[in-house]
Amino acid sequence: MATIYDIAKAAGVTATTVSYVLSGKGSVSAATRSRVMKFAQELGYQPNLVARSLIKGRTGVIGLALPNIENPFYGEIIAIVERLAYKAGLRVFVTTLTTDDVVGQKLLGDLVLRQVDGLLVFGGCPPPHVLQTIVTPNLPIVWCLWEGPGEVTSLSVDFHFYQGGQLAAEHLLSLGHRRFGVVAHVAPDGSIPALRFSGFQETLAAHGVTIDPQLIQPGQYVAEGGKEAGHKLLTHPNPPTAVFATNDVMAIGVMAAAWELGKQIPRDLSVVGLDDISLARYTTPPLTTIVIDKAAVMSLAIDTLLQAIDGQPTAPPSMYPATLAVRGSTALYTQDAE
Repeated sequence: MATIYDIAKAAGVTATTVSYVLSGKGSVSAATRSRVMKFAQELGYQPNLVARSLIKGRTGVIGLALPNIENPFYGEIIAIVERLAYKAGLRVFVTTLTTDDVVGQKLLGDLVLRQVDGLLVFGGCPPPHVLQTIVTPNLPIVWCLWEGPGEVTSLSVDFHFYQGGQLAAEHLLSLGHRRFGVVAHVAPDGSIPALRFSGFQETLAAHGVTIDPQLIQPGQYVAEGGKEAGHKLLTHPNPPTAVFATNDVMAIGVMAAAWELGKQIPRDLSVVGLDDISLARYTTPPLTTIVIDKAAVMSLAIDTLLQAIDGQPTAPPSMYPATLAVRGSTALYTQDAE
């Protein structure tokens, strides 16, 4: 592997000059800089990242903590974060952990021991008071799309989940639907700890519409859960004409249940999801959903984390607005659908 000394010999300059060129520091003429970079490329020079991290006192690595990677939403997040981090000269370690996941907490602890420079933590992970027993006190953390219990620090980049629920309800109401089903994550105590559900339910209530408790089914944020919930909703004696699933994979599960039961979407049932995963555009029919602009959210999250790592002032918490993508899975309610 070529060293700066090899480059210096080939370019006819000192190793110090090569170091200045490669680090972007010092005063070096344009001609010399061009010659050094030419030989660095020809010799296949690769910087020693370990040595660089020792000099800077940083590893150049950030951590990304997610509740799971089974949901395509988080796969898309990983891809976006990796590329944004790479542009910033960083690499990413990924770990998954849920609220009661002891092994996941140990994995996070191991990640922190590898001296990451900062951490991006997503909603669905353990609350702050748990994570703060694992991470070092001075480790910069940015909380992303936080919807769970517990207060987060001022370093957060959020999405207006409540508004997302509102938009879903308003869309379905505007189509004439009045009997609704919901597929959501349900906590062990029977509660639904999600702003997206609150926004949906309270918007319906403002229009004089209540949800039959029997038409609120757990989906546990996975497609199979959405499918099971969809079967229960659609075989109810008085089934809903529209379903709001609080994420896209559960909505896709509901659509699969409808197909198995011989129901046509949107003729017999309108379905709305939330996330706008790439797959939502390719279901049959394409899924109407609430859009989370993942690229914009993660770009701001990484910028905020970098500012915190550098000790710079950070912007106040940001709240990204929800938007609705109307596709083929929703339609006007008609009596013929019953």
